[in-house]
Amino acid sequence: MSSSPPLSTSVGDYLKAIWLVAGDGLATTTALAEQLGVSAPSVSAMLAKLQEGKLVRHERYRGARLSARGRREALRLMRRHRLIETFLHLHLGYGWDEVHGEAERLEHA
Repeated sequence: MSSSPPLSTSVGDYLKAIWLVAGDGLATTTALAEQLGVSAPSVSAMLAKLQEGKLVRHERYRGARLSARGRREALRLMRRHRLIETFLHLHLGYGWDEVHGEAERLEHA
């Protein structure tokens, strides 16, 4: 069984943002731009790249929806993020208010 090459941090961040904004539904460019703190044109450019990689289905002027592969990857990253947060809190003594940012940095490693 061959595995796909690892996705870049920014691709992972977009997949997670689509999941957080819309779940299995349609995430608008505006909502994604707000979630990620980037411009709408940046979102549009990345959505084109994600569609090329078959991670999303993008409908121009409507938004994007995760493909089955994109959904699997988004959920994998979300699970990893939560596990890292839990590890930091339970085993390294971080407060719950401190774990999110650190988990965000570590989840792509």
